[in-house]
Amino acid sequence: LQMLALLWMTVTVAAAGSPDGAMQFLAVGDWGGVPDPPFSTPREVATAAAMGRAATDLGADFVLALGDNFYYKGVQDEWDPRFQETFERVFTAPGLQELPWFVLAGNHDHAGNVTAQLAYSHHSPRWHFPHYYYSLRLSLPGTNASARLLVLDTVMLCGGVDDFGVGNAPRGPRDAGAAAAQLAWLRGRLAAARHDRYVLVAGHYPVWSVAEHGPTACLVRLLRPLLRHHRVTAYLCGHDHNLQ
Repeated sequence: LQMLALLWMTVTVAAAGSPDGAMQFLAVGDWGGVPDPPFSTPREVATAAAMGRAATDLGADFVLALGDNFYYKGVQDEWDPRFQETFERVFTAPGLQELPWFVLAGNHDHAGNVTAQLAYSHHSPRWHFPHYYYSLRLSLPGTNASARLLVLDTVMLCGGVDDFGVGNAPRGPRDAGAAAAQLAWLRGRLAAARHDRYVLVAGHYPVWSVAEHGPTACLVRLLRPLLRHHRVTAYLCGHDHNLQ
């Protein structure tokens, strides 16, 4: 019963630091440091500083973390020091201190213990990872408009990949039943979001890509028709370590 409650969890996010009619957020993917000291990279530290400046100068209501949160094999348990070394002690800029992070898992997270990342939600006031996939209702201030952000686990949907070798594709879901359940949930949430002005979907793997991984055939087949049919505003993803 507890699992079912989590499956249908919807979190409401109210805009605080944004102008009327706007909700602003930062999205970051593949940010998860390295498994050896100092457990962060110069680019991660620089990105964290830039995110802090952007949040202070432009305003931000939350951060969306698009997976591969901890390289190379996720975390071991909810007490893993990597939460401190790669997350808490890196994203320390004043503009980021109060922002909630909404988190999804990437393929490197699935190489470790994703349930530990869910459990860490109880240890950190800014780490929010309620379920493998979940729905966020975004409240736009000063308007009657609503927006929806559906957060997916594309690794559960399509399978894992080791990232080594050009064109490596996900190998198919480890649990076909869990993949089918997530797809059914997504269909239901997209249908229910037809009255929302904006609908965003987020996952780790890209649908289309011109980078070394190429398009994710599984998502082209399963997800793209749903995005088109329901006129989804945007799909946000990580996995590719470049700008396209």
